[in-house]
Amino acid sequence: MPLSTQSQTDDEQYILVASLDNAHNLSNILKAITFKDHAIFSATPNGLKVTVEDSKCLQANAFIQAEIFQEYTIQEDLVGFQVNLTVLLDCLNIFGGSTVPGVLTALRMCYRGYGYPLTLFLEEGGVVTVVNIWECWKCSL
Repeated sequence: MPLSTQSQTDDEQYILVASLDNAHNLSNILKAITFKDHAIFSATPNGLKVTVEDSKCLQANAFIQAEIFQEYTIQEDLVGFQVNLTVLLDCLNIFGGSTVPGVLTALRMCYRGYGYPLTLFLEEGGVVTVVNIWECWKCSL
């Protein structure tokens, strides 16, 4: 189902929904802070913070303001989860980056909460791929 036609009822089951017209932008931001496999995602009404840490002595953060997303809906004050960053980056680049001008990979990232996967809907040229990354768990934030 194309990302633009997903119903609002589908979104009600998620505590976090974030959409971008160009998944490549998010991929570039995440690549810049990738020095470990796992990252902590902290979503607030202001935006999405991604933190990568190594042995509590080195930390990298990326903050994407809510206004950057075409859609950004959060049902709680704070939503946190940890995910394998390498897997997420592989998924964001699943289409390999189009060489055709004007063809972008759209992203809809959804999270239901503790015990559920991070779900990515990726669409390029009318082809939709749905990815569930099950290695998510709630962080004590």
